[in-house]
Order: sequence, then C-alpha cells, then structure tokens
Amino acid sequence: MDGPGLSGRELRILTEIENHLQADRHLDRALRTMRHGPRWLAGRLLRTVARMPVFVFSVLGGLCAALLVISATAHSAAVLTGFSLVWASSVALGAARVVAHRRGIAP
Repeated sequence: MDGPGLSGRELRILTEIENHLQADRHLDRALRTMRHGPRWLAGRLLRTVARMPVFVFSVLGGLCAALLVISATAHSAAVLTGFSLVWASSVALGAARVVAHRRGIAP
C-alpha cells in the first residue's frame, strides 16, 4: 500500500462499519457464499442455453409443427417418435432458458 495508513479515528469508523454490516445476516451470508457463477455442469448448460439465439427456438417450433402434421396423416411410428423427440427437446431448452433468465445468468 502506497501512502499513509489510516488514522486511529478512521480505523475505529471502519471497524464500526464492518461490525454493523456483519450484523446483517442476509448480507453476511450472501457475501460469504458469493461466487462468480454456477460451476457445475448444469450451470454451464444454462449459460449455453441462455446464449442460444431465439431463431433456434422458432426453428424447433416449426419443425415440431411440421412433424405433428406429418404424423397425423402418415400414422407412422417413426414420425411420431421424431415429433416426440423434437417436442421434448424444445420444451427442455425453453425451460432451461427460463431458469437461466430467472437466475440472472447473462447471455
């Protein structure tokens, strides 16, 4: 540290401020448990989904609608399975994006 240190009065004031802030349990816990962001695999997945453009969701929705129409006319198990997979993935990606948005994970 360059320059003069704190005076005795300034140290007392700083100690009083620190003691007052530590008395706030919510703030103290938030500061003790603060971290940069989620470090587990789900956190990385949420950040990736949050960065995914909205265009991907519209393409998945269009593909889902097209497969639904085809499965209604073709009565094929393969088309119905494809529709189910696309629909489930679009719902899962949408839910993950909502969770990422609510947790404040920036895109």
